Amino acid sequence: MKLVTDDRPRETNQPSQTGTEDDGLGGLAAERGISVGVLRAAGIRPHIGGRHDGWWQLPYPHRTGLHKYRYRNPDPESRPKYVDDPGADFHLYNPQLLGPGEDEIWFAEGEFDTLALIDQGLKAIGIHGVSNVPDPEDEEAPSRFRRTWQLLFQDTVVVTMFDNDDAGRQAGRRLARGLDGEAFDDWDNTYGDVNEWHLADPEGLAERIGRYRDRLHSRRGVESWG
Repeated sequence: MKLVTDDRPRETNQPSQTGTEDDGLGGLAAERGISVGVLRAAGIRPHIGGRHDGWWQLPYPHRTGLHKYRYRNPDPESRPKYVDDPGADFHLYNPQLLGPGEDEIWFAEGEFDTLALIDQGLKAIGIHGVSNVPDPEDEEAPSRFRRTWQLLFQDTVVVTMFDNDDAGRQAGRRLARGLDGEAFDDWDNTYGDVNEWHLADPEGLAERIGRYRDRLHSRRGVESWG
């Protein structure tokens, strides 16, 4: 079952091996279970030169350009796993350039979890690091999530699907409260995060998301969104 929430064409969520020789995306697709089409549409490519030569380069786009790049270490056993451009500010990861007025947006913890949800056919935005999630009951609590960003989601049903651990569940509930949304609560506890689940069992993930969305639409009084 594929969950398509709009009329835009999309790639299958089975990892294709059609990455070109110079972008290496076929290997990343196989590693992550995310289609080459989704990875390429997000602008991901290997960084060339400098101290992060060979790292995966993840652009953070906005409507007229880029906020910054983040870089993912290609060796999953090495640290750090990610680095930002020097001096870069915190921003939401929004590879689909979603704006105000969307019917439904899912928030994930990190870039590849976000892309996994996009590969499932959802509209998704990412936050890297649960410490960046605000506490709606404590305006003085430190957070790099700007309070004004809440206005962007006033007319949108927000669902958070952060990592399946205590920190992720707590942060997901905090963000859901702050955005008058809901936190996904139908995890298969075999998996610790979205990308892991999408890689191992994309059909099972699609079924759980579909079941959750049916209940969500019923609670919200919506017959169908896509």
